[in-house]
Amino acid sequence: MEAISLQSAPAQTAANRSRMYQPLGAAFTFPDEDFFEAVHDGTFATTLGEMCAGLPYDLTSVATLDLIAGGTSYAEFESEYIRLFDVGPAGPPCPLYGGVYKGDRMKVMEDATRFYNFFHLRLSAEMRELPDHITTQMEFLHYLTFRQVEACQQGLDVASLLRAERDFLARHLCKWMPHLQARLAKQTTLPFFPDLVRFTATFLAADQAYAAATAE
Repeated sequence: MEAISLQSAPAQTAANRSRMYQPLGAAFTFPDEDFFEAVHDGTFATTLGEMCAGLPYDLTSVATLDLIAGGTSYAEFESEYIRLFDVGPAGPPCPLYGGVYKGDRMKVMEDATRFYNFFHLRLSAEMRELPDHITTQMEFLHYLTFRQVEACQQGLDVASLLRAERDFLARHLCKWMPHLQARLAKQTTLPFFPDLVRFTATFLAADQAYAAATAE
């Protein structure tokens, strides 16, 4: 989703927030060789750093994290992703499903699904991810913020969208990402993965605070 013409500062701000959710959400999918190359040669880190400049809050403290996988092969990168996030005797050590960290997983998924359904969204069969997976939740926030861009362009009230962003972040991603960080801190792994999670958690917390302040 891409806005064609941004005619106001609020629309531009919403667009900058919306754009950040796309590469961050995609970074948590199973890594292909193209993504690895973008990480390896610094393109991914440079893109995020440039995006930070357009956000309505300061992320300079995390914009220089080690988001480059120098000295690592694609096979090593892929293997480490699988070990951390995909498999394990009792499940992966650092699952990317929020419901795992919050008690009753079924209730977590039901709550997330209510948000999606309220905006007439259904999970794609092609995505094959559950409602509490980080990629699903990041895509939903990309959608909400893009809707906000469109509303700004049309001169419509955006308070309800900001409240939805605020509430979804508070009840889902911002609630469980610190637990993912804590689990990753116990792993001996490539610097890229814990730094990606730290960057993402910092961005989400800042975006939640911005949505909460702006929605009032």
